[in-house]
Amino acid sequence: MTYSDTFFIILTFDLLLIALLKAFYQKFTKQLFLSVFAQRYANQYLKEENVFTERVTFLVTTIMLINISLFLAKTIFGINLNLSDFLNVFICTAIFFFSKAIIIRLLGHVFMLKSLAKLGVYFSFLFDRVMGITLFPIVVFMFFSPINSSPILVTFSVVIIVLFLAVKIFWLWKIGIGGFGLSRYYLFLYLCTLEILPLLVFTKAVFY
Repeated sequence: MTYSDTFFIILTFDLLLIALLKAFYQKFTKQLFLSVFAQRYANQYLKEENVFTERVTFLVTTIMLINISLFLAKTIFGINLNLSDFLNVFICTAIFFFSKAIIIRLLGHVFMLKSLAKLGVYFSFLFDRVMGITLFPIVVFMFFSPINSSPILVTFSVVIIVLFLAVKIFWLWKIGIGGFGLSRYYLFLYLCTLEILPLLVFTKAVFY
């Protein structure tokens, strides 16, 4: 199977998952996207937590992992990318996100703030999931554009990622400080370690 065939199949599967969200879970997917802009939609989504929202969460998380992994793999390996490289990046990406979720929940358990930990996981992953879907058309162009547009697309993608990160930090800070009265020091430490540092490492690896 050729390079084009392999990643065409992966992106087709990716598009199929997006189509499933559109066809069968449009209401909950819309709530998820609107949660980026207004907390009341996030509260509504969490209150309606059921088998349908769990399916949406699973589908959107899968799309996020695929798109972010494709973006990272293509950016790192370029034209030398193969299926093995992509799978390695996918595994590392999945481990990172699941480790982050476990750390947040453990911190919530240790400090007896389970409700905050649940909100923290939701809002932290909310922006990553929406960003992952947003990256889909960019990833398609990175793999199948007839011209070498990767440098422009990577730069544009980093701008999008930074914007999502800025909004995420705003919401996490607002909820942590305003809603639960967390220590500014510990919240700042969390944001630097698990939210900002990974982006800085990626940016350094790509541009320097």
